[in-house]
Amino acid sequence: MGKEKPLRAICVVGGTTKEVSMERVLKLTCLFSALLLFSVVTCVSAGDVPRISIEALKKLQDENASVVVVDDRIKDDYDSGHIKGAFCIPAQERLSAADVAILPKDKLIVTYCNCGPGEADSENVANQLLDMGFKDVKVLADPSIVGWAKAGYPLER
Repeated sequence: MGKEKPLRAICVVGGTTKEVSMERVLKLTCLFSALLLFSVVTCVSAGDVPRISIEALKKLQDENASVVVVDDRIKDDYDSGHIKGAFCIPAQERLSAADVAILPKDKLIVTYCNCGPGEADSENVANQLLDMGFKDVKVLADPSIVGWAKAGYPLER
């Protein structure tokens, strides 16, 4: 008996046909699978910031609970009316430590915007706060500030 020839596969890359070992195909398949799994996990975790209902936030405020509210709309929108006691920290691609220095790390922080069902800006800010070491961060559920006002809850100017 002679020595067995290792299994080979034929790959076409950029119009060129090339013979490669099955070991290499297996390694590339594993790498691709790992990258795909990582991207799925990253996408899922990015949307995992818990939501808090308008009613639950109002109840916490009425009970004088230790909650900090962050309005991440632009300053003009904040000035036109915001949830009582909210800090204005406009959403941006990357918050700095100076942007959030006023926020305590040991209290519940609720972010909100007026961007609708996905609450993209407030979720982005919430994710950044979590990345910066804040432990308890939630996003005010849609319809957020619009729903707050429709419910007749007070706005500060």
